Amino acid sequence: MIVNRINKNFTVLLSMVILITVPLAISCTKKSEPKDQKAPVTSPLKKEHGIDVSHHSGEVDWAKVKAEGYTFAFAKATEGMDDPDPLFAAHWPAMKKAGLIRGAYHFYVTEDDPHEQAKFFIQNVTLKKGDLAPVVDIEILGKDTPPGLVSRFQTFLEIVEKHYGIKPIIYTDKGFWNAHLDDKFGSYPLWVAEYDVESPTLPQGWITYHLWQWKGDAQVPGVEKKADLSKFNHKKEDFFQLIIK
Repeated sequence: MIVNRINKNFTVLLSMVILITVPLAISCTKKSEPKDQKAPVTSPLKKEHGIDVSHHSGEVDWAKVKAEGYTFAFAKATEGMDDPDPLFAAHWPAMKKAGLIRGAYHFYVTEDDPHEQAKFFIQNVTLKKGDLAPVVDIEILGKDTPPGLVSRFQTFLEIVEKHYGIKPIIYTDKGFWNAHLDDKFGSYPLWVAEYDVESPTLPQGWITYHLWQWKGDAQVPGVEKKADLSKFNHKKEDFFQLIIK
């Protein structure tokens, strides 16, 4: 029938139009999309990365350190019973002014009295809301160290915790700790030092770490000489557990 032929011809024509227009529409849509759909390039530094310095690091431009992407920093404050770091007084306000979350550490001398060491640190370091918990660095055994290091070190920690109202962070490495202390300190936040590894080995007593010093003597823009690099282990929320409220 003529009508059927017309209907068939119309159907064929409509099919051809669809076949031509649909790919064309898809092609136009694809061309309108941005050419580069890759994720934006970001700094290799993550949010909880920081440095630590002492007078051995020389002068520090803390604004430059902050601009490099670091968010926290520790400065050495004291050593033993009577040895203040000569640059701490300059570092301490400058770190805060630069917008870094700041922390201070004490280098523990195993021969010295723990009460006097704690008193000396407290006299030199005023921690405020927003500062990191105090740190005690224990990594060298003095040749005249008397017996009872474990109990004396515990005494130091308890005095410092009572004063600041927060548990001190212990900085150490597995080799030293396992040789001279024991497994009774696992409730304290751990800052472990170990370089050139994918992840650090924990000292006895800990099942995890909070901070990992993964590189020593690094060149950091803004630091005159060298600084050590550290990063935080957990989620952002956990990082703030180390901050004085």
